[in-house]
Amino acid sequence: MDLSTVANIATALTVLTAVIFGLIEMRHARKEREERAAFVAVQAILTPAWMRSMVLVQAIPEGATAAKIETDPRVLEAAQSIGMTLEGLGYAVFARMVPLSVIDELMGGTVRVAWRKLRPYVEYERERAGSQKTWEWFQWLAEQLDRHSSARTSLTVGAHDAYRDWRP
Repeated sequence: MDLSTVANIATALTVLTAVIFGLIEMRHARKEREERAAFVAVQAILTPAWMRSMVLVQAIPEGATAAKIETDPRVLEAAQSIGMTLEGLGYAVFARMVPLSVIDELMGGTVRVAWRKLRPYVEYERERAGSQKTWEWFQWLAEQLDRHSSARTSLTVGAHDAYRDWRP
């Protein structure tokens, strides 16, 4: 083997090693980003204000009208707080800043319940404003969760059952 062939093989191996290393680093960076996104999502929902608001939203009776929601200032404020938070989260998923799978596992049920309870109010607000832009990403997020859910949990199966056999 002449020196030129050895140099070509060494160059090819160097490039191949760099490509493999780059791919491994990209995978590692993506995983870190997903972990940071999950942490930010947890921070967004584990505030006292979020929890108080979500309790009020979950207590809204099925099929409650916008007028019913607007009669109680606390419920109205909670609905707006939850809607705005989920609006931002929906856009973050769309922009691929937060993976849908993270939201699905972490709070998919919460998003679905919130949308179910607040949908009449959102539709009323859209009609009143004459715009479909009101809480569009909140609705989008709920619909994407329904379309693409791969979570083992659901509104009828909690994490305590789905991951009963989990090992550290």
